[in-house]
Amino acid sequence: MFDRLFVHTPYHFLEGVIDTLVELELAPEIYFSALHLEELAADRKPLERAAARLKEHGLPCSFHGPFLDLSPAGYDPQVVAVTRKRFLDLFELARICQPEVIVLHSGYERWRFNLNVNLWLEQSIAFWRPLAIQAEELSTALAIENIFETTPGGLRMLFDEIASPAFGGCFDIGHWNLFGEMDLSEWLGLLKNHILAFHLHDNRRRFDDHMVPGDGLIDFEALKFLVASHNIKARVHTFELHQRSELKRGVNWFKNNGFLVS
Repeated sequence: MFDRLFVHTPYHFLEGVIDTLVELELAPEIYFSALHLEELAADRKPLERAAARLKEHGLPCSFHGPFLDLSPAGYDPQVVAVTRKRFLDLFELARICQPEVIVLHSGYERWRFNLNVNLWLEQSIAFWRPLAIQAEELSTALAIENIFETTPGGLRMLFDEIASPAFGGCFDIGHWNLFGEMDLSEWLGLLKNHILAFHLHDNRRRFDDHMVPGDGLIDFEALKFLVASHNIKARVHTFELHQRSELKRGVNWFKNNGFLVS
């Protein structure tokens, strides 16, 4: 299914886990919180060291940007301005690390937008279009992750409107399992030409557990079949595990279940 597995790696763990990443043949999806960005504004040398070590070992990376308190399609122009600044700060770090993909959140919550996806869409187009252009210039891509979406219609309209090869979706199967109200086959069918990345983790449809696949209720064999049948060619496949003690067991699951071809 894919030849490289990325793994969720908060920035403050990055330097300390590179040896483990090399041992397990994993690439990091580096998560930067707003506090990480503040820290790096003062001193980028630790990230430069980590990027040099990744390059030395031939490991690519991807980025996951901050999301708490941010709203790309928000009503308050000052909140939108802060959100834009955080994302542009992340783009500056991308010049150091050259990530394959930058994963960001859409900010869509249907009740916040009074069930009016068109209101969210109009504001989103204005926000994301210039960032997609910058992503192209940096030779990376922006992948917008589904969170609370019950269907992918709004995301599909956004991707179609921006119409850039550097702008698409990150399909998070755990969030689909929690919030999705559309069959997996139909969801992937609607987004198949726009999926740039996958977030792979499991849950029992009660909480966003970020478990090892197979420990929850998600049918990963169905996912594997649908990705092949829709011929979805994502740039990045990330094991988004939050329980680091389970990392080796999770990697073995992907190998034993035919998700890793190497």
